[in-house]
Amino acid sequence: MQEESVTPNTESNSAYLRRCKAAEIRPHPARFPQGFAEFFIKFLTDEGDMVLDPFAGSNTSGFVAQTLQRRWISFEINEDYVMGSRYRFTQ
Repeated sequence: MQEESVTPNTESNSAYLRRCKAAEIRPHPARFPQGFAEFFIKFLTDEGDMVLDPFAGSNTSGFVAQTLQRRWISFEINEDYVMGSRYRFTQ
């Protein structure tokens, strides 16, 4: 039986991770790909609509929503993740 290699659904060298590391902020351990959020945001909303993410983590959904010209609101209980998510929106 051939063993399959498993590729995780996380980014390993993104600007988000580099900025978190530089700021000594613990990044969210279970980030999902932007393409995942993009598919559902495009499928379920139109420009100007509101996207709600009640468990934001690293705020991939908010970033993608803003990129696609949607309004967004997100919630996250872990302050480290909130602080790190700011790096998705800065250069």
